Parts: sequence; structure tokens; C-alpha cells
Amino acid sequence: MIFNLIEPVIGLFATTRSRSSSFLWLALIFLSGCQSEHQKLSQESNQIRSSANSHAIVNKAVRKKSHLNTSVGAHHRKKKNNLDKYKLDTIEKDQLKAPASQEIKSFTTDHKESRHNENIIKKIGVLLPLSQNSAGKGEAFLDAIQLALFEAANDDIELIIVDTKGDPESAAKAVGSLIKEEVKLILGPFFSGSTEAIAPLTKAAQIPVISFSNNTKVAGDGVYVFGFLPGQQITRILQYSLTREYKRVGILVPANDFGQLSLSVARNASDRMDVQLVSELFFNPNSSDFSNAVREFAEYDSRNHKLKLQKKQLKRQSDEIANTALNRLSGLDTLGDPSFDAVLLPSGGAELRIIAPLLAFYDVDPSRIRILGSTLWDNDKNLNLEPALIGGWYAAPSPELRNAYEVKFERIFGYSPPRLSSLAYDAMLLAVKLTSEKLGMNNSSTLITDPRGFLGVDGIVRFLKNGTNERGLAILEVGPDGVKVIDKAPKLFVQSN
Repeated sequence: MIFNLIEPVIGLFATTRSRSSSFLWLALIFLSGCQSEHQKLSQESNQIRSSANSHAIVNKAVRKKSHLNTSVGAHHRKKKNNLDKYKLDTIEKDQLKAPASQEIKSFTTDHKESRHNENIIKKIGVLLPLSQNSAGKGEAFLDAIQLALFEAANDDIELIIVDTKGDPESAAKAVGSLIKEEVKLILGPFFSGSTEAIAPLTKAAQIPVISFSNNTKVAGDGVYVFGFLPGQQITRILQYSLTREYKRVGILVPANDFGQLSLSVARNASDRMDVQLVSELFFNPNSSDFSNAVREFAEYDSRNHKLKLQKKQLKRQSDEIANTALNRLSGLDTLGDPSFDAVLLPSGGAELRIIAPLLAFYDVDPSRIRILGSTLWDNDKNLNLEPALIGGWYAAPSPELRNAYEVKFERIFGYSPPRLSSLAYDAMLLAVKLTSEKLGMNNSSTLITDPRGFLGVDGIVRFLKNGTNERGLAILEVGPDGVKVIDKAPKLFVQSN
């Protein structure tokens, strides 16, 4: 048995983020194409439950009747929805279909069993930060989850959504309510600290957890981390760069857990490959000025001193050849390249935007020294606007399927989805599959860790028995006109996990 692929996308009408029950009744009437459903939905409103402890429930009731009511604070009741404004076209549907569907079989249940189970509501818990400082991220994840649930067209899934408030203590309290609800699976939390806090409780209750964290330290004992793991990205980019004859690598990383992990992975990878880490440097991520760190890493002073010595020697020669050489050196600040031919710079965001031009300023020429990055680069949609990053390579999921998801998300909810929201979308589709099979979640560890994995909008992914994950990553290059794939991601896993 294996994970199903993404179900073909059903006809879906776009919406913004207001979740008032009156509008959703109208929306659902529109989707069903029958005005008489409105009275039936009103009569069934007792199936939609909310509580004073910040529960929010999305209930897809049996036989294509949908209920949606979110009561996690006033910020979830914002815009007036208009589901009939947009409709997904056939192209978007086709783009979201799994290209490897011929190679991967699907779970099946016989008709008798389907009829027997069709009225059983299966509960999936969702733990997200929906208030405090991380509310924006949590809300985007919730929108992605709801979108996936509607597209999966599953009629017997109930989401029970609880606000973790972004802190471990609240997450531990929140998971208690999910355990009482007897959920079959939990999606979330968002942060590793919250994941660590709930792990003993979910283990005791034997409820599998698909966390959005990328911290492998919290994986195991029924907790599966779904985030993009830095170790895989660094290994992938080093392997690819080696095939292009980049064998001497300098690594510049922040002095924090992410930097320590990046350096450790790079060292392990270099031990297995014909790659030398010729320079290693940590910078203070809390500093307001990275100039000194980048100057040291670029070996600027030693190369500047080398230039001065060369000029001094040429002046002593005082002949035509020496004068010609001096003229050529007159516009330079340094002589020669640094000791590395590639720079591993896995940081993203502001760090990347500041450090990349500083490298060029201190004579690390991007036309000769290749800059290598991680999936964190994917968070910036305008990398090509930074000249120092042109020609840079990084490892990340292939963007083809995700681009269709992002276009659809924005049309429906009225804002551009954060890069990581695709994790929530894929996790919800996976959760539907795990809870829809005849084994349910009784044999969840076998289903979740199937070595052939699952194909989502971020490509192929599978969970390993230790609770970590493995993804098929592409290599992307930053060009003047944007980012392009230069080495495709695999479509299937060929090795057992």
C-alpha cells in the first residue's frame, strides 16, 4: 500500500477569507447548484461546533454538504466572500494532477465497505498559531488546509482547529482538547518547541502528528516533521555543484542552530564527496553590520596585500612590460580569487540580501565564484533584482506544480500565499488519504512511512521511520529574468527508506 497522489482537482469557486456562516450557506448553495439546499444546511447547523476555548471546526458533512464555521477570534471574520466571482479553469486542474500517476497505485476500498463507512465522520486535528505574533502565518496555513480539503472532495472529514498562540504551553493545552475529541491525526504545530511540548501527550494517546517544523530533533515516536530539511538541501546542492567541477567550497553561515547544522551537514557531505571545505566562517545574525565578517571570509586583506606587493615589484622593474602590467592592475583592489571557487550561503531573507552584495564589494566576483544556496532562497520572489545573486544556484522543490497552487490561492483568498503554506496544502491532502482508507489510522505508521511516498505541489516526499522526511529536490538558477530549473527533481523514489 502506498500514499495516493493528489486527487484530480474538482470544480472549485474562489473565495476570500471571510467565514461567516450565512455567506458559506450561499456559497454551498451555489456549489451544489440547488437553492433548496439552504434550508437543509440551516437545519444541519448543529453539526458545526465551536467552543469558548478557541476551537474552530470545518465540517465536510456526508454527501456533498459542506459546513464551515471558524471561531478562532475576530480576525477570521474579515472580508465578505463571493464564491461565484472566480472559478478554477481546466488548465489549473490539469497542472495540479500528479504526473507520476501511472507509476504509483492508489488505495482502494470495495463498494460494500464504502457504503458501510460513508456516514462515519473522521476527525483531523489542526494546531496552528492563530493569534499573537504568528497569527498571519497560521491563518495562511489554515486557508491552504481548507482549500485542500475542498479540493479533495471528501465528504466525511471534520477539522478541529485549535489556536496554539505560537507557544509550547498553549500548544500542550490545545492538544488536550484534540485528544478528548478523539481525532485520528494531527496537522501541526508550526514550531519545533510546540511540537516537542505535545509529543509526550500524542504518543500516549497514539495519535500521529504531522508537524510543519523542519527540526529533526523533534521527530520520532509518532511525530513526523514535514518541513523542508536543511540537510537534504545542502547535500543536494553540493552534489550538483561537484558535477560541475566546483570542488573548493567556502561556507558562510549564521552563528545559530541553523548555521551549526548547515556546517555539520556540509562537513559530512564533503567527507563522502570529492569536495573540500576550504573556508568556514560564522557571522552574528543579530549584528547590524556584516561587513567585517564578509571581509574576513572574502580574504580581502590578504589579497589586497598581495596586490600591493605585486605593484611594488613592478614599479621596481620600471620597464615597458612592467608599466603595462601596472596599468592593468590600477583599477583593482585585490589580486587573484579567494581560496574557494564556490560559496555555500544557505541563509535567506535579509541576511541573503545584505551578504550577497557585500561579497561582490569585497571582490568575490559572482562571474567566477558560484554562490550556492538553500530552499530559504525560495522565499524571495525577486532574487534576480540583486545583481550579486545572478548565476547563483540553490536546491528547492520544483516550482511547476506550486506555481499553479499559488495562482489559485491568490485568486481565491485575495492575497499571495507565504512560501511555506504549500506544506499545509500538501499535508491536508495527505491527511485525507491516510484517514480515507479501510485501515484508517489503525496502521498509520505503515501508511505514513510507505517508501514510495506521496506527490504534492512541492514534489515527491516520503516520511522515514525515524520521523524525518525525504524530498525530491530540483536545482534552480537565478537568472536576469527570474529563476529557472537547471536540474530536474526526481519524480519517483527508487530506494527503500
